[in-house]
Amino acid sequence: MSDRVFNPSTYRGHEGIRQFHAEVLEVWEQYAWEPEQVVENGDHVVALLRTSGKGRGSGLEVERQTAMIWTVRGDKALSLRFYRDQDRALEAAGLPE
Repeated sequence: MSDRVFNPSTYRGHEGIRQFHAEVLEVWEQYAWEPEQVVENGDHVVALLRTSGKGRGSGLEVERQTAMIWTVRGDKALSLRFYRDQDRALEAAGLPE
C-alpha cells in the first residue's frame, strides 16, 4: 500500500501548506500529530509521531504511529514528507531503525 493513500497530492510553497491545511479541515473534525521523538541527521529532521483523528462526516476515529521528514538548511525548511511507517522514514533519512 502506498504511503500516500489518504492524500496523494503534492503541495508546494506557502500556498500549498495553506491548501493542505484547508483539505485536512474539510475531511477531519479533529486531527493531531503529536511528536513522540525527534531525531536529527544532517539536513534531515525526523519526527516520529502519534497521529489521531476523527472523520468529519463518518465520525470514524483513527490512531496510528506515523512520521515526518523535514529537510532543513540553515533556518529554512525546504521540504516535508509524510510516512505511514516510521521505520521507512528512518531508513529514508539514513538512520538506523
